[in-house]
Amino acid sequence: MAILKAHHIALRTRDYAASKAFYTETLGFKVLGQIPGRTPGQDILFVDIGGTTIELIGVEGAEPTKPTCGFVHLAFEVDDVDATYEALKAKGVAFHVEPRSVGDIRLAFFRDPDGNELELFHSPSLSWK
Repeated sequence: MAILKAHHIALRTRDYAASKAFYTETLGFKVLGQIPGRTPGQDILFVDIGGTTIELIGVEGAEPTKPTCGFVHLAFEVDDVDATYEALKAKGVAFHVEPRSVGDIRLAFFRDPDGNELELFHSPSLSWK
């Protein structure tokens, strides 16, 4: 028995169509597969985010919750935080932390349609390539 690698990260979404458009059109990630839901608004979409997969699970009408622990943010490693920030800003993405440096780390933060925090990240010393 062995764990081979991460397969996907599942995110519930109250607005499946908005989240699908955000991850595939705004951020430009590729759809790997889709499972139709038993009822409208409960579809499942698998999106390749480079190195792993996000599973978007439609839960239309669900009440938002604020866990005290768990998922904090998802960081996307980019080659140029400032250029990616400008490209996403031009597509209407609102950033709550504009590009800044912390040591040799360059970062910026924004949210997906459900409020999940996402990070643009670049660091020569913290790359696992």
